[in-house]
Order: sequence, then C-alpha cells, then structure tokens
Amino acid sequence: MRRVIAALAVGMLLLLAGCTGLPTSGPVQPGLLPREADDSPPFDLVPDPPQAGASPQQIVDGFLRAGVGAQNDWKTAREYLTTDFAPQWQPRSVTIDRLSERAAAPSSPSPTPSQGSDSVEITQRVTAEAFVSDTGEYTPADGRPISLAFHLVQTDEGWRIDRAPNGIVLYQEVFTSVFRPASIMYFDPTYTYLVPDERWFPNTLIAARVAQALVDGPPSEWLARGIANAFPENVTLASSAVPLEDGGTTAQVEFTPAVLALDDLTLNRMQTQLEKSLESVGVAEVQMNVGTTPVTAQAVAVRSTRVNSNPLVEIAGGEFGFLSSNTVEAVPGISGAVREIDAASVVLAADHRTAAVQNTDGAILRAFADGTYEVLDGSSVDLVVPSLDTQGAVWSASASTPDSFTVYPLDGEPVTVSASLWTSAMEISAFQVSRDGTRLAALVLTSDRTEVWVAAITREGGVPVAVGEPQVLATTSSLGLDLAWLDDLSVGVLLASEQGSTVLLQPVGGRGSSNAVTSDAVSISGGNSSVRLRTFDGALLIQRGANWEEAAGDIAVLGVQQGAPE
Repeated sequence: MRRVIAALAVGMLLLLAGCTGLPTSGPVQPGLLPREADDSPPFDLVPDPPQAGASPQQIVDGFLRAGVGAQNDWKTAREYLTTDFAPQWQPRSVTIDRLSERAAAPSSPSPTPSQGSDSVEITQRVTAEAFVSDTGEYTPADGRPISLAFHLVQTDEGWRIDRAPNGIVLYQEVFTSVFRPASIMYFDPTYTYLVPDERWFPNTLIAARVAQALVDGPPSEWLARGIANAFPENVTLASSAVPLEDGGTTAQVEFTPAVLALDDLTLNRMQTQLEKSLESVGVAEVQMNVGTTPVTAQAVAVRSTRVNSNPLVEIAGGEFGFLSSNTVEAVPGISGAVREIDAASVVLAADHRTAAVQNTDGAILRAFADGTYEVLDGSSVDLVVPSLDTQGAVWSASASTPDSFTVYPLDGEPVTVSASLWTSAMEISAFQVSRDGTRLAALVLTSDRTEVWVAAITREGGVPVAVGEPQVLATTSSLGLDLAWLDDLSVGVLLASEQGSTVLLQPVGGRGSSNAVTSDAVSISGGNSSVRLRTFDGALLIQRGANWEEAAGDIAVLGVQQGAPE
C-alpha cells in the first residue's frame, strides 16, 4: 500500500517534471551513504525504471524524472545509465528549474538516430531558478538558459546514457518534496551564540547527512571566516550511519578514538553543535560514542537572539520605548537621549545600555543608558542608517562607497572595515549586522538591479577587520528601501515599485516569498521571526496571516532591537 501511495504522489509530481536538464559541473562525491538510519520520509517518491523499447528521448526524459527518487543514492536514475557510467555519475547537486518558463518554451525536436546508428546526442535546455551544491548550499540563479548534452548508446537492454552532467534537475514544486532544509550550527568567535549555516539535503537518511556535514565537512565558504567550530580537524565520524532510537528522537553518533583525548569544554561545545544541528531535522537527543562506549558531554548554555515581543517605537512628540497596548515603556536613560537627539532611526543594543542613532540631519550618534550621547559622525553626508554589533560597536556606511564601513567601538578609535570584495556594488541603501554579530546583510544596487547580500564579518582579537565575499540572496528590479534581520535565519526586505510597497521574506539559503503592503511603507523592523512596518503617514503595521493590520498611529521612529537583556 505504501508503494501505491508513493506511486500516486510521484505521478502527480512527474506531471510537473517534464523535460529538464542537469547542472554542467560538480565535484565528485564519496560513495553511498549507509542505510542503518531510520529517518526516511513517511513515503518515498518512486519513479519508473526504463521501459523496454524506449527511444533515446524517452530514456533522457525518464532519467530526468527519476531525479525525484533519492532512495539508495538514486538507484532508479542510475538504471538509465550504462553499466560503466552509472557509478561515475554524481547526483547530489541540484538545478531548480522554473516550471512556468519551461511550459512556455517551445520544445526542440529530438534527434532520431540514423538507420544502423548505435549512438545519439540529445541537448536539453534549463532556465534555472536556483542551484544547490553537492554540500547542500542554496544559491539563486540569474535565469539564463543552460544547454546540457546527453550521449546515449545502444546496449543489450536498449538505449542507455553513457555521458551526462552530474546532478539532478527538479522543478521548484518538486524540490521541497525531495529535499529539506537543515541548519548546520556553529558558534560565533566568542562561543556565546550559535550561528546557523542553512543547507538542503535529500529527505532520506537526513540525520546522517547533517552529522557528516557538521563533523566531516567544512562550513559554507562565504561564512567560514565569521564563525568558530568546536570540532577539531583530527576528529571524524567512525561511521557515516546515524541510527535513530526511541521512535526516531535519539541519534547515536559514532566518533573515532581521537574524541577521548578532548577536554570537557570542547566535548560540551561539540555536543551543543550536534544537538542543535540535528534538532533542525526533528531529532531531540544526541549521544556521542566511541565504539560501544558513550562519551559524556553536556550542552553548554548559549545566548538567545530573541527580542522584546513589543515593538520599539517613538511616538510623535512623545516617548521612546516599547509599545504595549496604548502605552510606551521607556528604556532607562536611552529614551531621554533619543528624544534630545531628535532621532530619525534607533538601533538598541541587546543589553539596552547603548543605542546607535541617526538624527533628522543625517548625523550618526551613540546614546548611553545614563542619558548622555556622543556624536560619532556629524558630516551628515550620504550616511545610511547605522547598525550595532554584539560588542556595542556602531557600524556606519556611506551610500555611495559600499566597499568599506566605519566601526566605532565603545573604547578606542574608529576602525575602517574593508569590504573590498564587494566590487559589483554601486550603492548601499541599507544594512544591518546580525544579532549574533557574525554576519552583515545589505541592500545594494548593482547596475540597474537591487540585490540582497549577506557576508561574514572577520574579526581579529574581537575587532572587526573585514566584511567577506557577499552571498547573493535575491535580485529584484524594485527599489530597495530598508532591510532587517527577522531572526537568525532570515531577513525582511522592504521594496518599492510602481505597484506599491512589498515585503520580501528572504531566508539565508533558500527561496524567498513576497507580500504586498496596502500602504506606502518607509521602514522595517524584525521581531521574533515577525515583521513590523512604519508607513509614510506614521502607522505601525503588523502582519497577521496574509494581511497587514494597523497596530498604532503617530509613530515617528520604528526602532531595531539587537536582542534582549539576559
């Protein structure tokens, strides 16, 4: 019965799959994953094997449709390949195709082998929406067509493919039925916060894939210089299998004996990373082992990046603080300084002892909990809204020079932080440091396009020295107005076009979604995975389902929170 249900499900998905193609490159993967883990999805998508007498085009079409079947390392897809080529083909990278453009594109006639010919080449075209690397990293594509070649030969079983690009192709509608996201968790350099590295893995054996990515694989290249990893290089998995016990809630992870020489603090940090990484795919408990010997470890405490659930606002002509019902609770000392500064924007530190402020003249200032403030940059020239990091340092940038930032620490002289790898950025309209202090998200203009970028912050001795190579999260033709971190995994982007305001909810490592706003919004702020907007006429909008509700009026400033006091 399970196979019948699966066949019905895949039949519906294959109506979407049609003729697709494969990415043109991808590094070689190691061999098959073991099968001991019991974390398979409720039912598997089961594609059809090759049919007797199938034409070369039918073999290519069937092979492409078989990309939905990840069982046993894409066993069914390999049946479309020759015996020699099947073990060479590496399936784990993905091209995510655009169904609407595929359906609208005219199909090319399939080549017909001439009489007596024992080989033929077939070319497919793909309009890619995104790519997923063989290590699970999701990258949006630029939408240019890709031509892909498949070479087929006659065998005793009929036509089979003996040359094809590595990887599979899935429509977006099918992709999330075959792959699922997982957060590979690392620490910030101070081991205070956990930092997610979002990846996408096949549904089958997901716990084993997550453990392998964390222990035996590197962090995503763009993120690596901004995080810390408790796992030493000489520590590896002794088995790539991760058996799940207690109904699938407890993972048994086996390590090589090098683990036994580690100190308790390192083991506890490793335990923390494993627990939180596997928690993202539904595993509640983790036991580290060396052979049959359990390794004793306890997860360490980490600081949360959650914020006060009440919006941080300044009422026009009134108080600055946290809005609850019809009252505003002042932030001791900071509220008085904000009123005196005549603020246009405010970013409040997690400990509520400092705030980065831009006044209505465009100058950058820092407010303190004793009610005082200092001017950091009074030039008022071209400065965008500032941000704050976990060290209490204020970050400032000029809209027209996006290749560097000026950072004002709590103690010491200002520091110029290079963003020399941001070569394609012409302007920066908004940016914000993540609440864990490891990443910087930005809205930049490149040629005639607005792009959403994220990059790691490199520090030396706790001092920021560089912003790394940007990872493009999204591209749009709309005007970028503002940006805010919503949580550790996603940013909200406020866009404007002739049709009005739009909020893009964009994960760091995944597909974003857009929501139209009925009013003209001018600023955005994040809650705890939620969005707050301030409109041109001072209304505070909160999203409720698919709708935006006005929560308050006469809002002069919508503030940003970088966390909450412990």
